[in-house]
Amino acid sequence: MKDIRQIDAYLDKLRIKEKDSEERKIYAEVLDLRTLKALYKLSAKGIIKAMGGAISTGKEANVFYADGFYEGEDIPIAIKIYRFETSEFHKMEDYLFGDKRFDMRRISRKDLIFLWVEKEYRNLLRAYEAGVNVPRPLTYFRNIIIMEFLGEDEKAAPTLIDFGSALSEYTDVKELFEKVVENMAVLYQKAELVHADLSEYNIMLFRDEPYFIDMGQSVLKDHPYANSYLERDVRNLLRYFSKFGVKRDFEEIIGYIRGDNVADNRD
Repeated sequence: MKDIRQIDAYLDKLRIKEKDSEERKIYAEVLDLRTLKALYKLSAKGIIKAMGGAISTGKEANVFYADGFYEGEDIPIAIKIYRFETSEFHKMEDYLFGDKRFDMRRISRKDLIFLWVEKEYRNLLRAYEAGVNVPRPLTYFRNIIIMEFLGEDEKAAPTLIDFGSALSEYTDVKELFEKVVENMAVLYQKAELVHADLSEYNIMLFRDEPYFIDMGQSVLKDHPYANSYLERDVRNLLRYFSKFGVKRDFEEIIGYIRGDNVADNRD
C-alpha cells in the first residue's frame, strides 16, 4: 500500500496532461516507484515540461511523448524508459561484452540497464554528430533516455513495418533504399558503428527520410562480432526491400557501406 500511495504522490508531482485520462493509468501500471522518482528529477530540472501519452509500451521499454525544454527552446521529446523487471539481460550482455567503452566486470542486474541506457545515448550521439538520420539524443538518467520526438501532433512517425505492403504508395521505395544504405555507410565510416539490429521494425519514415532508432545494441566497428552484425543488417535490408521490387547485390552493398569501393557504381 505504501508504494501505491507513493506512486500516486509522484504522479501528482509530474505534470501529466489530462490527468484523469487513460494516460495516468498507463503510467501507474508500467512504471515503478524508482522510475517515477527519476522522471520527477528530470522534470524538476526543466527538461520535461509536461508528460503526454504513451507512444509504445513493450516488454523491455516504454516510450512516452512529452513537451520538453532544451537549450532555451520548447521542443517535443520522446522519453524511452527501460523496465527493470522484464528487460532481457542476456541479450544486452551479447552486445555489451566486447565493447571497449564499457567495463563489464562484476556488474549487477540493475547496473546493466543503466549501462545499456548510457550505451544507447552514446551511440545515438555518435551517430547524430556524424550526420546519420537518428533522433537527436538530449540526455539520459538511470533507466531513462530522452531524445527529440519524430512525428507530428504527438503521433510518432511510422516505422516501415507500419506501412505493410503499401509502402510504395507513400514514398519512392528505390530512393528510400538508397537513403537507408547511405545512412548505413555514414554510420559505419564516420560514426564507426554498426546498428546490429536494423530491419523494417526500427527504421522510421519521417518527412520522407529514413531514421534509425533503437540503437542500444549498436556496436563499434572493431567489436568482435561487428562484421557478422553488419552482414545480418544488410541481409535484413535486402530481404525487406526485395518485396517491393528492389534487387541489389549483397557484396556490392556491403562493400559500399564499408567504403571498400573506390567509386559508387550503383545504378
